Amino acid sequence: MILCIGNINFDIVFPTQRLPDPHEKMTCEDAIFGFGGSAANTAYWLARLGCDVAMAGAVGDDLPGREHIIALTEAGVNVTGIEISDSSTGIAAIFATGREKRMVRSPGANSHGVFRPELLSGCSMVYLSGGNVNLAKEYTEHAEKLGIPVFLNPGNTDPGELLGDVTGVVLNLDELKAITGLQDTDEGLLALDMQVAVVTLPEGGCIAVEGFRTKRFPSPEIEPVDRTGGGDAFAAGFLSAMRECKPLEVCAQRGNILAREVIMGWGARPADVEIERIIKGP
Repeated sequence: MILCIGNINFDIVFPTQRLPDPHEKMTCEDAIFGFGGSAANTAYWLARLGCDVAMAGAVGDDLPGREHIIALTEAGVNVTGIEISDSSTGIAAIFATGREKRMVRSPGANSHGVFRPELLSGCSMVYLSGGNVNLAKEYTEHAEKLGIPVFLNPGNTDPGELLGDVTGVVLNLDELKAITGLQDTDEGLLALDMQVAVVTLPEGGCIAVEGFRTKRFPSPEIEPVDRTGGGDAFAAGFLSAMRECKPLEVCAQRGNILAREVIMGWGARPADVEIERIIKGP
């Protein structure tokens, strides 16, 4: 089983031709409402890819929270690790122009959560993305004692206290530069000194560490509809193949394909993604 820990949100995506100027009251003709949150998105896609997956985090005792639990359950995610908090469910408002996006978040219940060590029983992998840092530390320390590999996507959290304890990282280029302070992507990846380190690129594709070298895995450049959730989908594809002990090339390829499919639709979980084709590969 893969245990995903972290953000569970309700998303509101505003499709725009450009981002608002300072003090501008921009009118948007439509808005897309859907489920999101970096860890929850990855858990959703892992389940769709056929993985045994559980989710740990927190939602509010409100309609978005209750409906989100139902949606994850219907996708095949074990939701027994999701707590019901007195705070409201996390909300993300996203302005999406295709290649660019801006996000405003209200973490709400994501700042809470309860450590449930029993969720690690029978667990083969842990994935952390956002949420409560102290909770993530508890799971990481316990997983380390049990010999369970832990993978981190820092998202909106400071990964400093976690980096030394995790097995690997899955992150985007901006996150890599912020963590390492290095502008060169290859140098930054190697400086992390991780067993597994992979960074997604703005133009598509990724670069991953293999041994003491980096290797680029390109993806056909496309004009995205909405980049929301692309990185979360990449993580699901990459980790699902890693769980199957596939070569690094296959892990990167599956991550690239799923991410590309997701960003060609609106929201973090487009309904028309062809899962069987992604598992099979090109």
